[in-house]
Formats: sequence, C-alpha cells, structure tokens
Amino acid sequence: MPTDRLRVSLARDGVFNTRDLGGLATGDGRVVASGRVVRGDALQRVKGSLDGLREYGLVRVLDLRDERERDSDGVFSAEGIEVEHHPVLDPTFAWYDRGDLELSQLLGQRYRDILGAFGPRLAGTLRSIAEVVGPDRPEGTVAFHCAVGKDRTGLVTALLLSLLGVDATAIAADYARSSAATAVQVQWLWAFGLPGGNASDDDLAVGVWSARPETMLATLEWLASEHGGAARYLREQGLEADAAEALRAGLLVAAPS
Repeated sequence: MPTDRLRVSLARDGVFNTRDLGGLATGDGRVVASGRVVRGDALQRVKGSLDGLREYGLVRVLDLRDERERDSDGVFSAEGIEVEHHPVLDPTFAWYDRGDLELSQLLGQRYRDILGAFGPRLAGTLRSIAEVVGPDRPEGTVAFHCAVGKDRTGLVTALLLSLLGVDATAIAADYARSSAATAVQVQWLWAFGLPGGNASDDDLAVGVWSARPETMLATLEWLASEHGGAARYLREQGLEADAAEALRAGLLVAAPS
C-alpha cells in the first residue's frame, strides 16, 4: 500500500502482504494506474485498518479462498463495500503431494496444475475486476486476496499484468516481493497456533511458502509455450474481448514524464 500509516494499520490486523499494482510499466511507455487494483492477503482480518481502506477508495473485495477457508477464518465485511466469492481452488486441492518432484520444483508444478484445471475461475476473477476499473468507472478500487496473498493472488496478478503488457521480469519481481512477508506471516500464524505456523525453513526458502522470481518466470514461460501467452489463455478460459479491453482501457495510463 502507498502510505506507511495504512501499511502499519493493516499489519496490526494481521495483514502483511497487500500492495497496489500501480506504477508497473508496460512495453509501450504506459504504466498501470495507481489506486485502482490492490493485491492482498487475509483481508478477512481487517478491523482497525478499515477506515484506511475506505479512504483509499475500496469498493469491491474479491475473496479467492474456498468455502472451507471462509467458514473457518471468516470473511471481509464492511457496509458499502461489495464482497464477491471467487474460489480459485477446490478444497481438496493438494499442495504438498510431491511424488517424484524435488521440493524446489513443487510450487511451479502446482501453479501449472491450477492454470490447467481452474482457468475459467481465474478468468471470472479478471472479469469482476474489469467491472470496477473499466473506462466507464473512473473511480473506485478493487482488491483481491487469498490466505497469504502469494499463490492464488499471485496467479491472478500475473495474468492481469501480463494481459496489460507488463514485462515478465517485472511481474516476477512483484511476485517475489511476497517473500518478505511470508516469514512474518509464518511467525504470526505460529504465535496464534494457526495452520501454516509450522512451515519449515526449506518451505520458506524453496518450497510451497517461497516466492522466488524463477518460479513465476517459469510459469509465464509455460503459459507462452502452451497457450501463446496470458491474453490467449484468458480468452480460451472464457474472458470476453470487451472485458479484456476494459482492463486495458481502464488501467493503463501514460507514464509520468
């Protein structure tokens, strides 16, 4: 988030991995508009930071968690802010079944599994974002979040930024920023005896809790080789051309001179 005050307020609520996507550059001299799209983690915990999010212009929250997570951990709720449930995964999705994979290969394989099996759900999330940020709605911020703001949120972010024309290296660098939050998240979860608090050092470094740029770069390379890139992938998964155009028209602005 752009202000230290709001960042601190979110952290006090147990929200550590939330940021605006504004300012990321495309290859044609434009940038992603600030104050329109926020990627986040665990927004169901928001309490004291709610006023700051209202001031930031939040009008819609997209919850990417499954029904089991929502029942267990709660949901974001605030008068005047829409909440939509866009579960990316089924509750039975297995993150840790390694088979013959090295630990360092596991997360990338899971991302490919998700993209292969749940594409229409990912496309539906981008469709909802387009409803808020399209050129006919010049004001208002949309946020999307999962549990830790790294995997499901990271894939939605990567698809959105790639559709907008942001370079793969920049997308991977934004993704890797989550690594600074994961250790804090694990400590917070451990302190409260919550699932995830027992993540190992190896998990944090190269496993399911990691956020290495090479993991996202490999994911984007897979999208390019198997589907011709994010734009074509999203079209195959059901994202309409007018929704894709609304995202570009509403989110891309001239770079500051």
